Amino acid sequence: MKIIEGEYIFTDDATRIKLDEVCSLLRQSHWAKNRPAEIIAKTIETSLCFAIYHNDIQIGFARVISDYAVYSLILDVIIDEKYRSNGLGKKLIEFINNYPSIKDTSKVLWTKYAERLYLKCGFKEEDFYKFMFNRP
Repeated sequence: MKIIEGEYIFTDDATRIKLDEVCSLLRQSHWAKNRPAEIIAKTIETSLCFAIYHNDIQIGFARVISDYAVYSLILDVIIDEKYRSNGLGKKLIEFINNYPSIKDTSKVLWTKYAERLYLKCGFKEEDFYKFMFNRP
């Protein structure tokens, strides 16, 4: 699936995603800046991935893990620092929310810094859920 918005292309085309470009984007984040390239490669391989391109340069990325029936977990949403604050993050989330195979699933995410973005996209804080974590 591909949508063109002005100079930007939003796509799920996995063949266009370049590991080095995703690594470069994630190095700009607080949560994945030290994630090894081989781990990033595995996450790309096992997730439904979305990207934004400007002049054939990848400037945005997000991935989803889903059961395609009930839940879809949105992860690693990142827009290149040079392109932030012009609505691309919101458009990327809208692209994901309307993606045919997960459109009817409940979208789940956790974030510490982009709450306003997700609230604008229809997400709500749910205090009655407890986030639990188990690291190997």
